[in-house]
Amino acid sequence: MDSEDGVFKWTDANTADLIVWRVSNNSLFTGRRNAAIKAFELYVKEKQLVGKVTPAWVRKKWENLKQKYKDLKSLSMVGGDASIATWKWYAIMDGALSCETPLNHFITPVQVSSSAQDAPPLKQRKEEDWLTAVWEMERRQEERERQASEREDERDRRAAAREEERDRRAAERDAERDRRAAEREVVRERETLEREERRERELFARQERWEKDMLAREERQERDYREREERREREAAAREERLFKLLETFMANK
Repeated sequence: MDSEDGVFKWTDANTADLIVWRVSNNSLFTGRRNAAIKAFELYVKEKQLVGKVTPAWVRKKWENLKQKYKDLKSLSMVGGDASIATWKWYAIMDGALSCETPLNHFITPVQVSSSAQDAPPLKQRKEEDWLTAVWEMERRQEERERQASEREDERDRRAAAREEERDRRAAERDAERDRRAAEREVVRERETLEREERRERELFARQERWEKDMLAREERQERDYREREERREREAAAREERLFKLLETFMANK
């Protein structure tokens, strides 16, 4: 977070350092009036942050961390909350606050007027040990987050693979439906063509039969006509012959 003058940037390392220092110097926070602000004035001096951040701002930073930890802790006790897994400082604050009493037991109290150079070596070692522990907890938290991210990526990959498989199978089903539809269309076209060809053959056969029938009728009519003509001619010839015979008989009797 930027400081009031907009120059200093508060980093995760500063936050981890604040947690270690606050737990290591718990004896400075007696609850008396102005004890907390004086303790954070010491923190600003020890960490060489004078002019960069104010003790009041550092105090507010710590209270915010502590309040958020308490809120998440309460939620976890009544059914859990997803924010615990995503808030990077939860594990560190849990370890730090749960170990306040052992730290106060082993760490020599530091007076508010002390400077960083006057801090007892034992306290410095304890603070360094806790800083190492905090960084180890943060590393483990980051490792858990990394593993969670990898699991999420794996789930996404598997989900994408399943979706791709579903799409592939759907495409295959669509292609199979299209193929069968094309085959049915070919069969329908072939059957339609066969029906058309059959109708044309039947029509041609009917036409051919009709033409044959017409030719047969014409031939029959022509034959009947010739037969009638021949019969008339024979009858006419017979009448003429009888007439000639009658004339001959008449002439002979005369």
